[in-house]
Amino acid sequence: MSAVSTPQDDIRDLYEELRMGASLAVRFHSALAAHAGINITDVTCLGALDKNGPMTPGELAEHTGLSRGGAITAVVDRLERAGFVRRRRDERDRRKVIVELIRDGAYSRLTETFDSLGRAYTDVIGDHTKEERDLLLEFNRRVNTRLQERISELQERA
Repeated sequence: MSAVSTPQDDIRDLYEELRMGASLAVRFHSALAAHAGINITDVTCLGALDKNGPMTPGELAEHTGLSRGGAITAVVDRLERAGFVRRRRDERDRRKVIVELIRDGAYSRLTETFDSLGRAYTDVIGDHTKEERDLLLEFNRRVNTRLQERISELQERA
């Protein structure tokens, strides 16, 4: 005979699945980075450039939580040498450097691997009704908002 789960059990089980998903996401990005011959910080920067478009090294550092200066310069240097990004001068202010993603070549090979995970996700999402997808979307937005709040709190204390 199986035990009846309580609301606390359900909450705990869902929370544990979320923690496992976060851990697996980090492991996936690490494996993806190793596959591409770069590191996980580099993958994070590529993701920020893909999502937000070209930006200055300082903006890239802000989007990824890296420190300005040497740390972000080292990342951009590595990504440029590996053929993922290029530096160019800002057209409005020639003193500024803009880092932009090179979408063909090395990055396109990386996205092929990443896109296969995206297709697997959309397959799972597509198995749900519109109402279920709406609930999942609302839930994830709220969880992501809380996560961003915690990140901001930790960054303010650092």
